[in-house]
Amino acid sequence: MDAFLPEALPLWAFFAIMLVSFIGSAITAALSIGGGLLLIGTMSALLPPAAVIPVHAVVMVGSNAGRSGLLLPHVEWRIIGWFAAGALVGGLIGAQVVFGLPPQILRLAIAAFILFTQWGPKVSLPLGAPFYALAGGLSMFLTLFVGASGPFITAILAKIPQFSRLALIATAGACMTLQHGGKVLIFGISGFDYGAWLGLMAAALVAGFAGTFMGTRFLKRIDEALFRKALKWLLTALAVWLIFLAVSD
Repeated sequence: MDAFLPEALPLWAFFAIMLVSFIGSAITAALSIGGGLLLIGTMSALLPPAAVIPVHAVVMVGSNAGRSGLLLPHVEWRIIGWFAAGALVGGLIGAQVVFGLPPQILRLAIAAFILFTQWGPKVSLPLGAPFYALAGGLSMFLTLFVGASGPFITAILAKIPQFSRLALIATAGACMTLQHGGKVLIFGISGFDYGAWLGLMAAALVAGFAGTFMGTRFLKRIDEALFRKALKWLLTALAVWLIFLAVSD
């Protein structure tokens, strides 16, 4: 077992991350958000700071790919295409300044946007190809600094009138798979040693897929109106948590 553990990571911390990966993936599969922030918060307390965002990104690729794969018929590919184009630009820009901006400001910006979309005046977002590309670029840029920008993506997709809960979860999962995949690539090019963390990442990926499977089964049973209400309050809670993190830092 010691050979499977990253250096200096206690056994209890290894299993704690596996458990949180399972729980977080189940939450995200059921409500589209929450799991990424839960996992990165746990990793921030247990892993060296330099490893948190890259390791978290690998686990999130698996979790989100599993979710969108289980709900593949509900993915809106037109949105994914424009999101990917914007994410490419956001990643190229973000890679140039990834170590230069304070995450506190970015967390506050995400929190403010989420609270506005959920509680502000009913303003119609300019939905369409340019807006989806812009969302892809902004979310890719943000996630390089704060690790988890899923609430930002979900808050946007939740405003698409024709989206069912299944389309929302599936499309958000595909968007975040692209986003975290790009982040893995950027940190790899920057020199991060993923090899030292393979054991932990593999275990967290397995636990995450098991959680995704459980959460997806729950999603298919939940009432649409109840889903929307729960999503609104969960987004709000996560925005408050981001504000707390920013102020604490």
